[in-house]
Amino acid sequence: MILGTMSLWEKQSKFEHKVIVRALEELNLLLKGDAPEGRVEIQGDQMYVSFMEFDAKPMDEQLAEKHESYIDIHYLIDGEETIGWFADREEIRAVKAYESEHDYALYDPSAGEILLHLKPGMFAVFFPNDIHRPGMGQSSKIKKAVVKVHVGLLQP
Repeated sequence: MILGTMSLWEKQSKFEHKVIVRALEELNLLLKGDAPEGRVEIQGDQMYVSFMEFDAKPMDEQLAEKHESYIDIHYLIDGEETIGWFADREEIRAVKAYESEHDYALYDPSAGEILLHLKPGMFAVFFPNDIHRPGMGQSSKIKKAVVKVHVGLLQP
């Protein structure tokens, strides 16, 4: 998992994988204009962005998720969002087994959750081994972008 801000991205990017750098640079270009709604393809199904706006959910109403085929880059445009991240993946149990067609499994939250509080301009990168619980907050509207990066792009 990587946590950062776009304001410091230029300094941080030299330490990141070139595919993650490209994904955030492409997102940054899209954000310079009016952020579109829905899906915007960068490289077909290999890399794309979903722009969304929704009401934050209370913590007791949100399940955690994990992907195997895609890396998620969550970028907060407006509002405040809490995302849970699970350091101890052994303790969390699946409530919905992995579905390859939709690339996710769902999990009940556990005691090992670390809460990340995102403000506009912040991003979090979740790799396939990162169980995460996005979209939480207290009666706040969330506007965000999620870049999906196929894991095959990171492999030699």
